[in-house]
Amino acid sequence: MPPGGGGPMKDCEYSQISTHSSSPMESPHKKKKIAARRKWEVFPGRNKFFCNGRIMMARQTGVFYLTLILILVTSGLFFAFDCPYLAVRITPAIPVVGGILFFFVMGTLLRTSFSDPGVLPRATPDEAADLERQIDIANGTSSGGYRPPPRTKEVIINGQTVKLKYCFTCKIFRPPRASHCSLCDNCV
Repeated sequence: MPPGGGGPMKDCEYSQISTHSSSPMESPHKKKKIAARRKWEVFPGRNKFFCNGRIMMARQTGVFYLTLILILVTSGLFFAFDCPYLAVRITPAIPVVGGILFFFVMGTLLRTSFSDPGVLPRATPDEAADLERQIDIANGTSSGGYRPPPRTKEVIINGQTVKLKYCFTCKIFRPPRASHCSLCDNCV
């Protein structure tokens, strides 16, 4: 017998009997293909994702395109009309510096526009329920009604007391210097 088990049980498949079938004649042994969805596909915020989730942008992409067009047009006019004069009359270093600055500006614009600003993941329903249970145990109450968690929580990190604020939308205690963004609907 091979070290991984093997034998006659290796090829045996188990299938769960569905109690929610639409017809009594439906076979429980049919394999249903459930497509696995990536986190960015079910992301609850107001962001747009491109390139299979590698690029994250805000919902208001018009500002980005306006900025891109303004930079390209003004730089194009500068290189088409001013650079030939400046290179001949003053020094050829001015167009070179202008070109370096243009590539630096475009690189930083694209990098900041397409990067993740540090979005904190939201709590899953299980994590939120667990957090509420922990708060109820800490307060000594076990009432069945809904009671919102406290707004702040103090945690000791490296001997320092750090105050964490609770976000009711994301259902997490967010770290210091983080806040809930109203544009992207995420804690950042």
